[in-house]
Amino acid sequence: MLHRQLRNALEEIFGDQFVAAALAQPELAQVVLYDRPEDFKRTVLGFQRLNYREEHRAFVAGLEPELGVALVCSLLDRDTRALVVELGLNYL
Repeated sequence: MLHRQLRNALEEIFGDQFVAAALAQPELAQVVLYDRPEDFKRTVLGFQRLNYREEHRAFVAGLEPELGVALVCSLLDRDTRALVVELGLNYL
């Protein structure tokens, strides 16, 4: 249930097509985690400090697509979440 609610919220923020496309490319998310851990950290911390959907939408509008994919996959894709933990990037 919680996973579905989180996915619904991310679809409202990113758009359902972006979320579906992101989940279809977890390999890209994993490359971002390996190659750009500091950028990923800034993205996660910036995203989680926001409180309102409008703020989240404005934040993701200025986000590089690759970082958006990494963020979505880190929240919804099991293998990417495991990699986040393994690399010690679990800021969520």
